[in-house]
Amino acid sequence: MNKIGIHYGYFTENWGTDIIPLIKKVRALGFDILEVAPGPLLAKSKQERDMIAKAANDVGIELTFSVGLGKAYDLSSEDEKIRNNGIDFTLKTFDIMKEMGAKMYSGVNVGAWNNTPQDGIKDKSAELARSVASIKEIMKVAEKYGITYAVEVVNRYEQSLLNTAEEAMEYVKMVDSPNLKVLLDTYHMNIEEDSFEKAIKQVGNEYLGHFHVGESNRKPPSINGRMPWDEITTALKAIHYEGAIVMEPFIKMGGEVGRDIKVWRDISKNATTEEMDYMAKESVQMLRDKMK
Repeated sequence: MNKIGIHYGYFTENWGTDIIPLIKKVRALGFDILEVAPGPLLAKSKQERDMIAKAANDVGIELTFSVGLGKAYDLSSEDEKIRNNGIDFTLKTFDIMKEMGAKMYSGVNVGAWNNTPQDGIKDKSAELARSVASIKEIMKVAEKYGITYAVEVVNRYEQSLLNTAEEAMEYVKMVDSPNLKVLLDTYHMNIEEDSFEKAIKQVGNEYLGHFHVGESNRKPPSINGRMPWDEITTALKAIHYEGAIVMEPFIKMGGEVGRDIKVWRDISKNATTEEMDYMAKESVQMLRDKMK
């Protein structure tokens, strides 16, 4: 049975929040995984990170890491210093992942998040080549630490490098590392792919390392939502996908999370904490039922 997770940003306005209460909350709601961002954890002391890792271990929650690299860490940048900053940031993240027993590093991690070309482009091969060179350096350490590096396919408004499953497949083959995989996300697939089923089967079990889910407006997955969950889960089962399924719902305005995800209206319809928790609980149960 696939482990089901949720991104911690669903529960907070700011990235640098106290994770320990969220670990206990998601366990009570029926989740197996809490997905976290590396930046705030890098800013904590080793003692604080040890406490977080112990809290997760005590209740049986797996921590996975998801990043949206900032412009200062753009692994595809023309500026060698910026690329080196990105490599250094990633390797420091690997060190704390090793400390905390985490094995999955995913997200917008081949270049900068929310950073697209200012002018129209016809060729992005130079950007891709710089990104591939950076990732090849990073993968030496990922392989040593046993970390899976899943590159996320995101929509055209958030990045220009990898917008489709086909592009991601070409990318991982250029890097050629057994630890480099693809992360598909239903929110982004809904914008860019012709077919959920075809995209999932194109990546296949060999390359699909992580899977994000959410409705087209970033609500938690729901049996009453617009996404074709039967098609999506049937395709995952057809390729014998055994990895994690992690939801990334972002439905509240305000703070760093609302700003970065671009939530400009209260998608939750003024939901209380209890109502937010109920939506998440219903969602995880729906996914478990569909993946049986």
